[in-house]
Amino acid sequence: MAKDCLVECVPNFSEGRDQRIIEEIVRCIPESGCRLLDVQSDASHNRSVVTFIGQPDKVVEAAFACTKKASELINMELHSGQHPRMGATDVIPFVPVQGVSMDECIEMAKTVGRRIASELGIPVYLYGKAATRPDRVRLPDVRRGEYEGLKVAIGTDPERMPDFGPPRMHPTAGATAVGARPPLIAYNVNLDTGDIVKARTIARAIRESSGGLPAVQAKGILIKETGDVQVTMNLTDHKVTSIDAVMHHIETEAEKVGAKIKNSEIVGLLPLDALLDVAIARLRLTGFSRRQILDLVGQQAEGEEGPCHEEKRDSGSTTTQKECYYLAQMDLSKFVDDLAAPTGAPGGGAAAAVAGVLGCALVRMVAGNTLSKARFKEGRDRLEEIRKASQALIEKFQELAVKDAESYMAVEAAIKMPRVTEEEKAARRAAMQEAFKGATLAPLETVAEIIEAMSLLPDLTRYGNPNAITDMAVGALLLDAARRGAAMNVQVNLGSIDDEGFVAKAREDLSLATSKAQALLQYVIEGVKAQGLDF
Repeated sequence: MAKDCLVECVPNFSEGRDQRIIEEIVRCIPESGCRLLDVQSDASHNRSVVTFIGQPDKVVEAAFACTKKASELINMELHSGQHPRMGATDVIPFVPVQGVSMDECIEMAKTVGRRIASELGIPVYLYGKAATRPDRVRLPDVRRGEYEGLKVAIGTDPERMPDFGPPRMHPTAGATAVGARPPLIAYNVNLDTGDIVKARTIARAIRESSGGLPAVQAKGILIKETGDVQVTMNLTDHKVTSIDAVMHHIETEAEKVGAKIKNSEIVGLLPLDALLDVAIARLRLTGFSRRQILDLVGQQAEGEEGPCHEEKRDSGSTTTQKECYYLAQMDLSKFVDDLAAPTGAPGGGAAAAVAGVLGCALVRMVAGNTLSKARFKEGRDRLEEIRKASQALIEKFQELAVKDAESYMAVEAAIKMPRVTEEEKAARRAAMQEAFKGATLAPLETVAEIIEAMSLLPDLTRYGNPNAITDMAVGALLLDAARRGAAMNVQVNLGSIDDEGFVAKAREDLSLATSKAQALLQYVIEGVKAQGLDF
């Protein structure tokens, strides 16, 4: 296994009060050859969240060693705390960081799960990306009933049979959930009230399972040490719903119930970009990038790697967190994993925009390749314009990839709106109409920008290095594929829109774009054929 392959593991242990026990469990991590990054213990939750990183084989060993030690030191029969739990080692997620795919993390989860079951006698449930059943993807569903409820259900309800191990709880260690997932942010917001009903009302309003924000799990609890209540959350995909979006919604919901936010806290580690998104949103920054952060630039200048880009920037705001699919900054395999996942976003629209990124990258490459050679005298000023224009379009298509994913999330949110009363039905219909328009505008904008990109092709064909004609041709094909894909996404959404004027205008724009694209593509076709190649 290559040394640059890294996996993050964030096991949660049902002990947050006895420091001696916590230290003994955590000691297993460096002993297994992994790097301990963070330990956060909370007495009220009676839980410790541990974060470590390492090569996959060493992470597997460390995760098992910690679980074994926790099973020896923690007695769930005596455990109590505010946080939901079902075992001494309550959950073990594996998170791909560098050079490792989600599929590999899934296999790690299965390997560790089998070993925990066979060697320790602890029943194991696979969750997240490793789940073998749709009703076990979400951790709250796996942990339903917590330790006490599962202790009964595991042996009586066939639906609660573990994936590995015996159909009974370990006498002291309970059960464990093992899975694979993208980076999760454990985020808690403390309120200036002791009214648990207010916290639960807010949690119900914002969590996905109750029709709130997508990729947000939330629960209202009481913090005994302070007497305040807390909305404790897991943000399972900060690209879908950002910290800033969560805070904004909590502020709104808190005002409705007569409460205020006292402070908030982040438990464990999180991607740097998740915090940058908050700054970008709150400061209303435009055109901001990581390259403007002095510390990161300094690290690169010193030859150091910047912070792990665990799930890459998806440049949208509320939902996709500006962690847009910036291919210059992201692990392409991560985008492929996300695209291949059985979810609606990212989907064909985002893929079309990313095809635009790749097409423009090749256009820029050909222009730059030509400019780098002094023997090409003609059209150098125009080639420089093409190089700059294609770079700007690369950034634009990256934004459109996120915009498309965001618009799909808006459609999903509208579909999930309540529809019991006539008023609710009317509100849902109106929201769906607006959402479908938004989902149409994103790919329609992609089509328009593709035509802008393709308008660079005639002069690129004329002045570009003839030895790079196949690169130019592949770029042109990618751009046309992006146009066709985005156009299909527009058309499929138009069938759900009642606004006849909007539909007519969109169809007219598509028809005009098709004519322009065919004419512009002809320049490249002729250039390819002139060299005896088939296009």
